[in-house]
Amino acid sequence: MKPSMRYLLDNFEDEVASLLMMAITVILILQICTRYFLGDPLSWTEEVSRHLFVWLVFFGASGAIRDRSHVAVDLVNASLPPRIRLIVMLGSNIFVLFFLGNVLYWGSKAVNRMWSLSTTTLEIPFGLVYMVFPVTAALMIVRTFAQMREDLIAGGNIERSSTGGMG
Repeated sequence: MKPSMRYLLDNFEDEVASLLMMAITVILILQICTRYFLGDPLSWTEEVSRHLFVWLVFFGASGAIRDRSHVAVDLVNASLPPRIRLIVMLGSNIFVLFFLGNVLYWGSKAVNRMWSLSTTTLEIPFGLVYMVFPVTAALMIVRTFAQMREDLIAGGNIERSSTGGMG
């Protein structure tokens, strides 16, 4: 695989989140300019920026799973022997997978239900907005399985660094 493709796959969530943040920034600057300089604000900017922000948060959550930077209490886990630590890490990831499986399932159902409703300003299907749930849940499931694989290979000898990632 080419290095640029590998980088994109390894940092997919970061790249999408960066694009979303840039889009939100441009849209909000456009809103400010049209409101204060033209005296006629655009009606769609608030709705679009809100929906993009929701997508940004969920892609950020997926990136945090990839980096192992979600909030965690490691005090007890760090003091366990490697074999027990591995069991605890795999067990917690199984709980995460259960939760993400529910987000994927119920998010898909929500997308189907909301497809017939339109957003207020843009009049696009709300299903497009709700699509963030199954898309990012699937990404997070893939990232969680990758973590579990890393944990199995390391045999529980992985420790969190002070920056939140694994070191």
